[in-house]
Amino acid sequence: MKYLACLAFFTFMFFGSSAFAVEAPKANVGLSAKLLAEMPLAPEFTEIGNRHFRMRMLTLEKNGVVALHSHEKRPSVEYILSGNCTEFRDGAEKAYKAGDVVVADHSVTHWWRNDGDEPVVILAVDIYQPEE
Repeated sequence: MKYLACLAFFTFMFFGSSAFAVEAPKANVGLSAKLLAEMPLAPEFTEIGNRHFRMRMLTLEKNGVVALHSHEKRPSVEYILSGNCTEFRDGAEKAYKAGDVVVADHSVTHWWRNDGDEPVVILAVDIYQPEE
């Protein structure tokens, strides 16, 4: 055991930490990316102010609703991870399921309802202004 410890010590001293380091890759391997949604921010804000960029996991229980709200100062992109729900926007209903993406720019006012038998899980990413 002492022999292995001495060998490791001398290897480290002679070759430096690079003998044990893993070199960082310079190219991606096995990576794929799919653009789900994109929104230019220039039309959304004239200045950035104290806005924050956030990502949240929202769970809407069976028979749950997300109350009517505006995205006037909070553009968002939402990805439905699981479940089925209905969005009510501009007098129209639209059903969403796992894998669907919803984009809500500054012109959107809407509300949601979970009509399914299981919770709806939504990955929500938005830019918002915290209340002072």
